[in-house]
Amino acid sequence: MNVLVTGGSGTIGGYVLRSLLKAGHVVTCFSRTAPHVTGVRFIMGDVTNLEQIDRACHGHDTVIHLAAVPGPGRATLVQMLHVNVTGTGLVLEAAFRAGVGKVVFASSGAVSGFSFQNKDILPQYLPLDEQHQCEPHDEYGLSKLLAELTCKRYTDAFGLRTICLRINHNWYVDREGAEVAVLSGWAQNLSVDELWTQRYQKCLQDAEGNWPVPGPPRPRNLLWAVTDARDAAQAFRLAVENDSIQHNVFQINGPETCSLVETETLIARYFPGVPLKSTLNGFDSLVSHTKATKLLGYRPQYSWRESDFAVWLAKRTPV
Repeated sequence: MNVLVTGGSGTIGGYVLRSLLKAGHVVTCFSRTAPHVTGVRFIMGDVTNLEQIDRACHGHDTVIHLAAVPGPGRATLVQMLHVNVTGTGLVLEAAFRAGVGKVVFASSGAVSGFSFQNKDILPQYLPLDEQHQCEPHDEYGLSKLLAELTCKRYTDAFGLRTICLRINHNWYVDREGAEVAVLSGWAQNLSVDELWTQRYQKCLQDAEGNWPVPGPPRPRNLLWAVTDARDAAQAFRLAVENDSIQHNVFQINGPETCSLVETETLIARYFPGVPLKSTLNGFDSLVSHTKATKLLGYRPQYSWRESDFAVWLAKRTPV
């Protein structure tokens, strides 16, 4: 299958490109900078330029749309909406014009409101799923929700198949991930070793949610959700290869929280009285990917608890 990936040079893009190539797909990256992945055709361009994305879409069966302002605080509200909403609309329009069969959109768990914000919010129930009310509390979550609705409109009005994947706190606990982040420029001039020690090994914290990286709030506001980038890439590949879905939205996350405290304790401490839709044991995630498992075949393969990451953290972080 011929697949066009917008934003393929970004932090998750390298994983997606490699996953598609390994599965035998012909892959083109449409981005402002070239990806650090061999075997991929590269087209330089910007998703807010309809003429450029129009040309890029021709000859492709599916488009994976990753390009975006990747989080709050990185742009003004107007800029965020321009790139994440208008840009998504232009990708959908170009795909429709070019006869592309499907667009797979990279959404975010931020649409539900549990994201990069500093106010404590109680969920209606746990684990969080696709049926939970969406009430984003920052410009990033708002932009992703509006983009999801635009995807659905293109399906309803024009028959363009769309799949939206809500990636919950995408992270990289493997060495390759550190290398990709450094090469992509996301690491802000850190070396791989510096990134490994200063960022990755500090991101998974105790239940009190002490977050060492300046900027983001406590992990509680992300529901301690974490998705290994390799599992996220799996979800995108499965969405590309699915032939039956016309439009749908899926929560994508790992099977466990990023807390060293068991889930039952987290719920009792922070969400007392919140009803449970299913039993949660051990370190089970507070976000459910059951729907993605049933309809896409998504099964996360990676747990940070089985990595060198966990060994390092267990020696440093009191429970």
